[in-house]
Amino acid sequence: MEVATKELENRQAVLTATLDEEWLEPFMKTASRRLASRVRIPGFRKGKAPHRVVVGHMGRETLIREVLDDLGRAAYEEAVEESGLEPIHLDDLEIAEWDPLTLRLAVSLPPEVDLGDYRSIPLEVKEVEVGEEDVEGVLKDLQEQYAERVPMDRPAQLTDFVVVDLVGTIDDRVVLELEQQEYELREGGDFPVTDFAEKLVGMSAGEERNFSVTFPDDYEDQDFAGQEVSFLARLHSLQEKHLPAVDDELAKMVGGFDTLEELRESITEDLSARREAQQQDELGEQLLDAVLEQAEIDSPPVFVNSELEAMLRGLTYDLQQQGFTFEGYLRTTDRTMEDLIEEFRPTAEKRVMKSLILAELVKREEIKVEDSEIEEDVARMTRVYGQEKQVLRDALLGNEQLKEEIRNRLYGRKVVQRLVAPSEVVESQETEPDSTMPDGEESSPDSTEEPAPAE
Repeated sequence: MEVATKELENRQAVLTATLDEEWLEPFMKTASRRLASRVRIPGFRKGKAPHRVVVGHMGRETLIREVLDDLGRAAYEEAVEESGLEPIHLDDLEIAEWDPLTLRLAVSLPPEVDLGDYRSIPLEVKEVEVGEEDVEGVLKDLQEQYAERVPMDRPAQLTDFVVVDLVGTIDDRVVLELEQQEYELREGGDFPVTDFAEKLVGMSAGEERNFSVTFPDDYEDQDFAGQEVSFLARLHSLQEKHLPAVDDELAKMVGGFDTLEELRESITEDLSARREAQQQDELGEQLLDAVLEQAEIDSPPVFVNSELEAMLRGLTYDLQQQGFTFEGYLRTTDRTMEDLIEEFRPTAEKRVMKSLILAELVKREEIKVEDSEIEEDVARMTRVYGQEKQVLRDALLGNEQLKEEIRNRLYGRKVVQRLVAPSEVVESQETEPDSTMPDGEESSPDSTEEPAPAE
């Protein structure tokens, strides 16, 4: 095999492999055996025609196409070894010439990333605070989780849970019909529209009520937007929500705690760790943005193309969850696939560049994250979620994409911790706002994997 190498811009290269007949022979014999077993050749039973007869009957090109995948993989491996390059992806394989058989192999090479002087980028770490009102907020959420529902024989009130049948009509046309629908009468609730819950307040079990609701013009379901809908509601039953007392018994319900004081201490520690992690995540993003301004990155298109495909898959999934099709979305927004790709491209390029920068930082600083650290982080962030904690843990650890997002967050935090000296921590009267889901805490220093540059 003769191999010629030509490196192109954007970390791409072309390997031209010319294959001699001796190299090709085993593949050609494999092809003739396969074809002889499938194709009837005059004068021979299936599978019994000799190699030279199959070649004469089927033609050399047919045999080559029959084993092109196997032949191509073998040629690629040998061509890469002879070229001395270290490709990360085979982008394309095509037959450049038939005689002698010459393959053109387009490949992507590893990106080259020059970070610049990233250690001089200032990172300000503030001391986080957790107040009593923060702890009380978590305790209130736990009360809601462990609330009991008690059947009541009285008119419905706000905060009750009711079971109702609903029939909605527009000009005597039924547009909504629900049976045995459970509904929480939440003050200020906006499902299906604002103040809908108030329309059911005062109803008793077995009672029917007629009322009308005007849906806003910007309502997401166009069948209802701007329309006045007449409802017939029939209430089957109602339950009152009883919150448990904030005491030792609540701590035992949550699990892992014997006293309320132990639970409070755990909540305080978790909120503090969560806010420190949130601050580190924000500093990590600031660092990546700052490095992006000064970095010099030469990367093959395969990363951005892969990110664009992931973004399109994500959009398609989101549309399906809302009951729409991708094609319908394009028609409604008057865009083509090409329009959408070009719209997504700047975001995809930035994501890839920041991902490559993070991977290079992790490599330079010799930072690693083990699966056990991810599991510890998930366990910590779900510790005070009561009866929902196992469901949350399973959801986070069972989704590979979410696990990779957590892993990359841990990488980012470790980079920040490495680059910020303890003396640079400053006190602040302001604390960062709390997030809905805790993000995790500092991970242990030993580990094994590096972040993938891009999906």
